Amino acid sequence: MAESKKPLIYLIYDDLSNAVKGIGKKTFFGRPEPVGSDVANFIAIDIPTEIRSRIAGSFDMSVDCYATFDVYCKAKTDRTLNIGSQTELVQKVLDVFPINGKCVTAANPTVLMQGFDETGYQVTEISFRIRTKHNSTQTL
Repeated sequence: MAESKKPLIYLIYDDLSNAVKGIGKKTFFGRPEPVGSDVANFIAIDIPTEIRSRIAGSFDMSVDCYATFDVYCKAKTDRTLNIGSQTELVQKVLDVFPINGKCVTAANPTVLMQGFDETGYQVTEISFRIRTKHNSTQTL
């Protein structure tokens, strides 16, 4: 098949967003400002680490990095935790692992409760390891 014309980072984000599609009300790449008070929950995808090449050569695309799904859930009206909603949303995200997309595989999720952000959302970070598939940009 023909080589993909899209950058590798686009392909990685595309696989990750497809994995969580339909779980949250919205999915963003990074934390948006603002999301609107009518959005009950959303997922922000981020790759806060360096992307390291694991294979020598100019055509073999096997890279290794970590990424996060930051799961945001609106607090109750009295600004208390919405435990039931947050737990359900986080579990749905955890259920997609291991992720086996067109370009990447992702595994080993870990969960870290972050508390509230400044806009009234409680945040849970799910971090995980990503590896691109060998020659994945050649086969899309």
